[in-house]
Amino acid sequence: MRRALSLATLLLVLTAAQFAALSIEPYGDSVYDLATGVTTLPQGGVIRDNAHDLSIDATYIEYVEGDYISAREAKMATEKVRFAAERMRYLPEREEVRLEGGVRFDSDRIEGLTAERGWIDLKAGVAVVEGSVRAVTPELTAARLVADYRAGEVLLVAPYTYQDAQLGVTLRGQNPEKPLYLRFDTETGEVRASSQLPPEAAERLLPYAKKALPNEPLE
Repeated sequence: MRRALSLATLLLVLTAAQFAALSIEPYGDSVYDLATGVTTLPQGGVIRDNAHDLSIDATYIEYVEGDYISAREAKMATEKVRFAAERMRYLPEREEVRLEGGVRFDSDRIEGLTAERGWIDLKAGVAVVEGSVRAVTPELTAARLVADYRAGEVLLVAPYTYQDAQLGVTLRGQNPEKPLYLRFDTETGEVRASSQLPPEAAERLLPYAKKALPNEPLE
């Protein structure tokens, strides 16, 4: 009997620890499907992943604990970085987020960035967006943008344009093999642009510039 009780207690503790990783605030009903293990929030809500310091606020959410979170008309915030998209899918174990449709990105260094789709490596602190990429501050366009939002480094993959405020000129590139490297000063916020990538940044960021993003629909 004691053995049974201790096993039951252990299971309760493990279950509680698993669910403690997520803080869930539904805006309405919460529906759980016993057959699939999927929980649906038809009116949306806010989910906070305490383990990864991540919050998702959306008008519709479905999730399987420890497996995935899918959301529509979603806003996401982590580490002073804010994302939004029509559709979002978060994979906690991989520490990855996929974004599709009306993607928006804002940080302390980049404002008003929009794109068609995106992918975020939360572990590395790198975001990749592509498709009609535009930003208001700094003023730029690109086929793809790679941002190390912790280090303040950005790659613009051609074709790109970049309005260099320091030089007062617009930089343009057409060769996808030669991205423009932007370095944001952590104290002043000033941006330095260069066609020459530092070796360390090239090793770390170029794989993201060439990585094919998943293209299956987010449903």
